[in-house]
Amino acid sequence: MNNHIKNILLFLSCILMVPSTYAQKKKNYTDTAQGVSFDMVFVKGSTFKMGDKKGDLLLDNGINPSVPVHEVTIDGFFVGKFEVTQALWEAVMGENPSEMKMGNHPVEMVSWNDCQEFLKKLNTLTGKDYRLLTESEWEYVTRGGKKGVKMDVSSQNIEQRAWMTSNTENNQHQEVGTKAANELGIYDLQGNVWEWVNDWYSETSYKQAMQSNPQGIQNGTDKVYRGGSFMSEVLFCRPAYRNFDKPDVKMNFLGLRIARSL
Repeated sequence: MNNHIKNILLFLSCILMVPSTYAQKKKNYTDTAQGVSFDMVFVKGSTFKMGDKKGDLLLDNGINPSVPVHEVTIDGFFVGKFEVTQALWEAVMGENPSEMKMGNHPVEMVSWNDCQEFLKKLNTLTGKDYRLLTESEWEYVTRGGKKGVKMDVSSQNIEQRAWMTSNTENNQHQEVGTKAANELGIYDLQGNVWEWVNDWYSETSYKQAMQSNPQGIQNGTDKVYRGGSFMSEVLFCRPAYRNFDKPDVKMNFLGLRIARSL
């Protein structure tokens, strides 16, 4: 076989390898940190309608932070199948700060600032670049991602997917993954514990045109968290509901979920 043919075959083999390698990057996978494993789910990108045309609870100043409904385009990314557990947090940070300590329950009593320290250490241990979801990514995933664009059922039968006041008798969070998953196979996006996201909070951030992968305002005083908790009524577990607090606040119903860009 002469060199010309060899070069052609080598070129063809490289071309054939590209789709395989690219596809591999987009598969669900399991990672491990200090012996504790966690699952990541690939979410396909698409355009969806963010917000709630019925509106949200009006703030004292009369502003409704969940309107108007607006189109947002999200690129594909990876998201944690479960909320970050106490076991994973302890493996990474060396301690469990939770008020109600139960290993496979979601970690709580962690501030947004604490979450940043956790992510830095997790990335050092894994060699990857994990982060919090953006607010738009969180709502997109909770609404079922691309699968939920045509038929959004995230505001229906919430009790089947969420631990909240109406079905949590012992007034505490529950083991992750014990309620039904959503259309993407992701658990506890609604209920159990609220989840910090990356964005600074703005009452009027929805009053803007269609955009791709919005990151929210660049600075502020409060960080957003989403999803409701075991202490929430169904209203607060709706996918459009926005909550927020200072980035150093810690509460026993507030945790996190991780994400990773492609």
